[in-house]
Amino acid sequence: MYVWINDEKEVIEVQTKSIVVATGGFSANSAMVVKYRPDLEGFVTTNHKGATGSGIALLERIGAGTVDMGEIQIHPTVEQQTSYLISESIRGGGAILVNQQGNRFFNEMETRDKVSAAIIALPEHYAYIVFDEHVRAKNKAADEYIAKGFVTSASSPRELAEKLGMDYHAFLATLECYNGAVEKQHDEQFGRTTALRAPINEGPFHAIRIAPGVHHTMGGVTINTDGEVLNVAQQPIRGAYAAGEVVGGIHGGNRIGGNAVADIIIFGTLAGHQAAKRARG
Repeated sequence: MYVWINDEKEVIEVQTKSIVVATGGFSANSAMVVKYRPDLEGFVTTNHKGATGSGIALLERIGAGTVDMGEIQIHPTVEQQTSYLISESIRGGGAILVNQQGNRFFNEMETRDKVSAAIIALPEHYAYIVFDEHVRAKNKAADEYIAKGFVTSASSPRELAEKLGMDYHAFLATLECYNGAVEKQHDEQFGRTTALRAPINEGPFHAIRIAPGVHHTMGGVTINTDGEVLNVAQQPIRGAYAAGEVVGGIHGGNRIGGNAVADIIIFGTLAGHQAAKRARG
């Protein structure tokens, strides 16, 4: 039997032999995030409001075990006023990250966890994604960010630095150094080896202020290869299946971008087939 409460606060009971729980993670449940990662207190999240971990809590109440609950991925580039994720495609298109002093400080194309850690380590705990018209013209997402009001633009690097409150001498030196790395296809400062596409020299010039935000929870309930939920003794809870971000132990300590899609399709299909098979039997 499955019981839930709908939007009208009505209690509904459904007789069933099996159920698949695919309710997502807990990135939007700040108390739950902080329980497992106290260092993430105060972080915004890119997730929808429904990502509260309710499915994990529901399954725990019937004895489900959990794994990797402290493995929480933060995305490095999130607009903090709206919690809107700024896509890697901007950096991948040739943008750089600079601090409030106008300097690059890390390899922008490193993994999410490492870039996030570098931003958090800055005294100001935020950075700017800087790009030019060449990058904007080749990336539709940039136009979306401009339309949403996230972007500060200027006709020249000096004007952009002044708008952002940076030392323009340092900022101009940063662009000169990066453009030299693009020309040589060799980043001596930070070892960036990818997306050295073009110099940042075509106005107008653009910047988005960003900081990390909670993006994906790798922890969740334990399952077996049939998608069955396991109890704390690693034994199947008959009739209970799970897939997607509600499940832990799939992605390890740092989910690779795009793998959540493969996760829910593969394990969702598997859990669905097994649940249907049990229901028919």
